[in-house]
Amino acid sequence: MFLISDLLNQKKLEPVELARWFEAHADRIRDRWLSHIGNRGGGRGESAEVLTVEFFDLFLAMLPHGLGPYKNEVEPLWLQTAALFGSMASQRGLAAGEVVEEFQGLRDAVIRFLYTEPPVKGSQRISLRDLLRVNRFIDRGVSQASVGHTDALFFALFQGSGVSEGLTTVHVEEIREQLDGIREEFREIDRVFRSR
Repeated sequence: MFLISDLLNQKKLEPVELARWFEAHADRIRDRWLSHIGNRGGGRGESAEVLTVEFFDLFLAMLPHGLGPYKNEVEPLWLQTAALFGSMASQRGLAAGEVVEEFQGLRDAVIRFLYTEPPVKGSQRISLRDLLRVNRFIDRGVSQASVGHTDALFFALFQGSGVSEGLTTVHVEEIREQLDGIREEFREIDRVFRSR
């Protein structure tokens, strides 16, 4: 039974604590997320799988910063990355619901680890407020991934048959170039965060 005393016993996490926790758990969260996609047969090719890992690593690096004092700087990059992920999902031949379900896998993995290996010690639990902040930030990514998917389908229809031609070498290079630009912008924010 959940009591008021349980709410009072919850500790608010500092952004640095949450960032450290994410760093320590990033590989396991990513592996669980990849497993979720793999179980659904969502990889659809070696280049797609390699790019997906790059997306996941970037999402997991951004997530704690998007919940702290640099939220305003990180959120546009988070949304841009999510839209690019959605666009790539369209090129992989996924339906709109599938890209949403893939991104939802991040929420599932993060929440499971937050509860099974909480970033707070002792009898304290992660606060409901912190959990809702994580959930809300991931939701923004889910929505933007859906927008990116829809935009890619629209341009495929506008410029051709309306059917994705698949993830070509040209697409992979374009996506990687955009990811590199986003990653570089994020590294600057991360450097400032770590220097505090």
